[in-house]
Amino acid sequence: MKTRVVVTKRPNEVVLEECDIRPGDNEVLVKTYMSSICGTDKNYSEGKMPREVLVEQVAGNNEAHHSYPLKMGHEAAGEIVEVGKNVTGFKVGDKVMSFGWYNTMADYFVAPVVSNGYGVVKVPGGMSMEAASLGEPTACAIYAGMQSGVELGDTVVVVGVGFAGQVITQVVKRMGAAKVICVDIVDGKLELAKKMGADIVLNPDKDDVVAKVLEETNNQGADVVIEVAGNDTAIQLCSDVLKHGGIMGLYSWVLEPAKLFINRWHNDGFDIRTLALMHRIKLDRLWWIEKTLQNVANGLVQIDPLISHVFDLKDAVKAFDVACNDPSACKVMLKP
Repeated sequence: MKTRVVVTKRPNEVVLEECDIRPGDNEVLVKTYMSSICGTDKNYSEGKMPREVLVEQVAGNNEAHHSYPLKMGHEAAGEIVEVGKNVTGFKVGDKVMSFGWYNTMADYFVAPVVSNGYGVVKVPGGMSMEAASLGEPTACAIYAGMQSGVELGDTVVVVGVGFAGQVITQVVKRMGAAKVICVDIVDGKLELAKKMGADIVLNPDKDDVVAKVLEETNNQGADVVIEVAGNDTAIQLCSDVLKHGGIMGLYSWVLEPAKLFINRWHNDGFDIRTLALMHRIKLDRLWWIEKTLQNVANGLVQIDPLISHVFDLKDAVKAFDVACNDPSACKVMLKP
């Protein structure tokens, strides 16, 4: 079968190409409903990924990618239209989500049927196909919120409210945080965070974030901070507003060398946690995917309002320009 697929030929050169695909004996062919441009996709398109990843030549490994040219996409959902002869548990007509780099920015994509939290996962009943198209990042962000250590009555600071930060905000509020303070330099994202449940929003370009957090916590600092912005400025801010003995959750994939003053990490006994579902706990990954996404199916976490832009697949170049350069963009989607 022929399909169009988005390809990054080299940094800052995104094109739409046609290629042939067919499922293997242990794979399924999926007609794409919608795919998403992830932060990882943006970093590849702009040439920002770490050098050791860019030169990786290992084929068939979901945690390492080919060098350029690179067929794009890993966040998507769709309907199975063909199954390999060895496939069990999935059939034609099943709605599924992609959990792996399967070149999903396409009319169709092929993915394996495996039991380790990669491959395809069935869409839970009650979950929209729009939300399902963001199944992988949604599961990651919900997991981060659930594993952040927040307890009833806590004050939580979320630094960076792009897509993941917006989801985490909802989760920690649902889990009992009495006060959720969201921090970002984009006012539009802060406005969205208020709609998603944030109690206080702060822009560090305009507000003294440290002073405000101390004021809101009787000079104690936040119980939990979660860094979702991906830079050392955000990590430092998290360090500065966290209370003695507080929990620091690190969600972002920070791609540049970080310069930090971490004296308080030791002297104040911080509990530092990494919160990336897809890069740890492989044996438990599938269980966590199902557990997290059931919260979306049950209406506890709202995903559809976080889709800010939808482009036709043929307009992939424009979509990447918006995703990479429009600070107000939350989630930019491609629809065949």
